[in-house]
Amino acid sequence: AVVLVDVTKLVWQTRPVALLPQTRRHALLAHLLRVPNIVFAINKLDAVDEPGAAFSAVSEALRAFAEEAGLDAGAIVPVSALRGDNVTQPVAGAWQAWYAGPSLLQVLEQLPAADESHAGPLAMPLQYIAKDGEGTGHQARTLWGRIAQGRVQPGDEVQIFPSGERARVIALRRAGESADSAEAGQSAGVVLDRQLDVSRGDWVGAPGTLQATQRFEATLAWLDTEPAAVGRKYWLRHGNRWVQGRITSIEHVLDIHSLVPGEAHQLAVNEIGRVIVETQQPLPLQPYAHNRVGGALIVVDATSNRTSGALLVERTEA
Repeated sequence: AVVLVDVTKLVWQTRPVALLPQTRRHALLAHLLRVPNIVFAINKLDAVDEPGAAFSAVSEALRAFAEEAGLDAGAIVPVSALRGDNVTQPVAGAWQAWYAGPSLLQVLEQLPAADESHAGPLAMPLQYIAKDGEGTGHQARTLWGRIAQGRVQPGDEVQIFPSGERARVIALRRAGESADSAEAGQSAGVVLDRQLDVSRGDWVGAPGTLQATQRFEATLAWLDTEPAAVGRKYWLRHGNRWVQGRITSIEHVLDIHSLVPGEAHQLAVNEIGRVIVETQQPLPLQPYAHNRVGGALIVVDATSNRTSGALLVERTEA
């Protein structure tokens, strides 16, 4: 994630420099979403009289904020988007007197790409059921989805959520071809050794690993101008399944400036808080820290159909 910092909107002559709320909010959201590398790009340095001093002062404030928030700042880079200074090529001219580091593009190319967890038991939300799979009998079906965790191969025993029925994988397909195995982050089609009642939104997992949950604690990033209200029903999307749910309590709201939790009865637009949620139907939730797909839900307003927020599961209750 690249967080742009507009130096012209900061009073960089006075230390410590007060960062804009949106800079703090965007960095915190990226951190909550488990983005492993966050780069701060201090922009518009061509528009200030002392770019070297401004870069030093704002960098100091960003490092202090990152340490306080517990996030890892992969790099702090000076740029001028207007002229393209230090965006793709290292700086030249006067900037060389106070910056000798890499360009923004060089920083991004050196950072590792994120990947889903290959460790742990299989978990795959089903997106599509096709009646053209390989297997015994003309009614064999292929269960398609993108693997959220673990790996699968022919011969593995799997269990369907929510039915709890078990079967064995007899064939695997990827991109229209037979495959020997598939792992987290890859889309795959699974063919089972027997017919089961399976539909879009169900999950395929290792036996005994997908546990039903209807009540959970989560971090909620609220995006809607209509505040998040306790007791109000919302549509929740988890994987490829839609269920109704409601916020039963708001534990706290995070103060963007002090990073201290405070009491709240609702969450306004752009606020981040901790909530307790109940769903009408059980879901195979996992903590977001362990699995991005199993621990993430989208909140949609049931009346307006607006995307209202994002839930990141912290703890589940049976």
